Amino acid sequence: MSNKSTGASLPFGIPQLTARSLPAVQSDERLQPLLNHLSHSYTGQDYSTQKNTGKISLDQIDSLSTKSFPPCMRQLHKALRENHHLRHGGRMQYGLFLKGIGLTLEQALQFWKQEFIRGKMDPDKFDKGYSYNIRHSFGKEGKRTDYTPFSCMKIILTNPPGQGDYHGCPFRHSDAELLKQKMQSYKIPASGISQILDLVKGNHYQVACQKYFEMTHNVDDCGFSLNHPNQFFFESQRILTGGKDIKKEISQPETPQHKPSTQKTRDAASALASLDSSLEMDLEGLEEYF
Repeated sequence: MSNKSTGASLPFGIPQLTARSLPAVQSDERLQPLLNHLSHSYTGQDYSTQKNTGKISLDQIDSLSTKSFPPCMRQLHKALRENHHLRHGGRMQYGLFLKGIGLTLEQALQFWKQEFIRGKMDPDKFDKGYSYNIRHSFGKEGKRTDYTPFSCMKIILTNPPGQGDYHGCPFRHSDAELLKQKMQSYKIPASGISQILDLVKGNHYQVACQKYFEMTHNVDDCGFSLNHPNQFFFESQRILTGGKDIKKEISQPETPQHKPSTQKTRDAASALASLDSSLEMDLEGLEEYF
């Protein structure tokens, strides 16, 4: 079974439009099954076709993490380098992102093994307990499913981080003071931080990330509607390299991108109820990833 969603589709940008309703929706157990479908209904590019496989070297990742990673992946990379380990949710979110930006299976195995060994893990333990699951995520084991990186929608709506976790969306899952400190550490100017915090207060998490993009890339308008962490990465590379490097072989998303300000508000419950059960991604086996 393909992990691409099929069937009914949502209007583009629905997570931004229904953001005000998210807290109530997420706390309603009756809507949890529909929320799961919603989180898998991303209709843009899924980054499963790796035309750039192998173009990212392992020694570039530290630099890329500060220049071109969205905050959700930047904090995961920092936590991994500092702790030499990530818990289950972080490994899933970050591992699939790295796959999506072009790491090969061999590079991924080397990357995670080196880091875990720095954390005093026995190499044999890694080989026996982790390498199979990395190969699984690349579609080389089990059901041979080519798992795709998580969209913003999925990260925001599912599997919220607990204590000791570093996955999730910083704009959605961090308190205001912690987010402010994080933005300061990223050298975002005070005026930009104020704008970001205002957007977060209004539950406009993806727009807040777009503002972060604009501040870190010195552009007045990022020119796209952010829906995926890997989209953030490739748009960043397009700007930083003048479109001459990794971005040139990435096809544009199939779904037209509209500015958030031009989109009409939709009721969250109605949007959720309109989803067909065929939208559910086949994630069987991936929950054992790492």
